[in-house]
Amino acid sequence: MKKFLFPLFVSAIIFSNAKAQTTFSFETSEGFTVGDVLGQNAYIDTFVADLNGVSTSQSGTAEVSTEQFSDGNNSVKIIDYSDNVFSGFYISGIPFYSNTSVSYDIFVPALGGSDNFMDLYDNNGDYVGSVDFTYEGNVDFYDSTGNATTLTGYTATQWNHLEFQIDFSTSTIKVLLNNVNIGTFSYTGTGTELSEIDFDIDNFGTDVYFDHIVVKDATLATDEVSAGKNSLKVFPNPMVDFVKVNTDGKVQSAQLFDASGKLVKTFRNASEAMNVADLKKGLYIMKVKTDKGTSSAKVIKK
Repeated sequence: MKKFLFPLFVSAIIFSNAKAQTTFSFETSEGFTVGDVLGQNAYIDTFVADLNGVSTSQSGTAEVSTEQFSDGNNSVKIIDYSDNVFSGFYISGIPFYSNTSVSYDIFVPALGGSDNFMDLYDNNGDYVGSVDFTYEGNVDFYDSTGNATTLTGYTATQWNHLEFQIDFSTSTIKVLLNNVNIGTFSYTGTGTELSEIDFDIDNFGTDVYFDHIVVKDATLATDEVSAGKNSLKVFPNPMVDFVKVNTDGKVQSAQLFDASGKLVKTFRNASEAMNVADLKKGLYIMKVKTDKGTSSAKVIKK
């Protein structure tokens, strides 16, 4: 399978965001409806690129879907046409920062099909790098020269959480899978912040779903997460058959990750006792989402 990367150039639209965070979960409350995503949001556009890297915005490329979702009831699906060209959607015109965190949830329905990319561009219009959930079940990082490094594997047919952190002041890039750092790299460009994020596939046989895309000022993230950890209580700890959580705000969902960072359980009704009887003994990370943010805590299964 031949892989290639290509730049896209768009103009920026500036608006303010008091929380230093922009989120796309493709929900009705955000103004989205089920169907073609093109034209539904001023900061999202679609593209199809030919083999020469020339891209055009086209309908029928990506759609808001209820088939899979990690947050709320919707996600966005990039539709496979098996024509071996890159297609997807991109986000631009939102606030970016000198130290930016870009995170998203991804659901790959099967291996052996398409590669599934997130590509980033700086405010010079230059390519920064990509993360690829490959058709073979690997997570690869592409640097600004197009060199690929395999970081780890991933499990298809479940939601995975990817975070890409880039600090332009220190020229440092970090890649985290399910809250575990899987790679640290150097940024070699001259940009001072991001300008565009692309989500795309190479159309080799499978669709892909993206959800809960969050772009935020990573400078604030450390303090926000620390505050969340202090407010989250998980009990009993160690847990045996059931576990409960208590935290500030209204609990919306919870996830359990094993010591390797693999997502092992998702709880939609996390305000009640959660059944963990089938888990193996060991250390886990409980991640709880509320209407006030997300908190994490270590918990032991005995």
